[in-house]
Amino acid sequence: MKKIIAATLCIAMCLALLSACGTQNQTDPSDEPITSQEPSDTPEASDTPEESTSALADAITAARSDEENEAYAVMSDKDAIEDMYYTSVGFTAADVDEIAMSISLINVKAYGIVVVKPAEGCEETVKAGLQSFIDTQCKNFENYLADQYEIAKNAKLETLEDGTIVMVMCENADTVYESIVSALSA
Repeated sequence: MKKIIAATLCIAMCLALLSACGTQNQTDPSDEPITSQEPSDTPEASDTPEESTSALADAITAARSDEENEAYAVMSDKDAIEDMYYTSVGFTAADVDEIAMSISLINVKAYGIVVVKPAEGCEETVKAGLQSFIDTQCKNFENYLADQYEIAKNAKLETLEDGTIVMVMCENADTVYESIVSALSA
């Protein structure tokens, strides 16, 4: 008898979950107002007009393959970037004058490219935050995924002559870094 009651309750819970998933307003998508999209690690994320006009974002995009550009959106509107991204890299929007970043928040890939023009007096905060991001990724992958640990361990973090800080953590980090630096100096 207990098995029958348990099975009945289980079925009822499953039906309740399925019915809750199926209740949506059936409106015409063309009637919906267009809203800004949230940045994500999915290929569906599209670039906003601000992203396409940023020299920092353009340098990142030019340095990567089409596949990486589709997989990892470049965010460059410092006020539109969500706090979780700033938290991940260890500084805030107030610490930067200009930024372009493309990082993975999913803990199965050591990936992050950040190009920052720090606000005056915030250079150390930005650089320390990015170093902390690198250290965290190394710690996350040290005993987890050896190939990703190597990528994190070989990340580049440099300050250019004009004060721009560049952090590159990806496969072929040296090549990507040199491409970004070349694009920024052009």
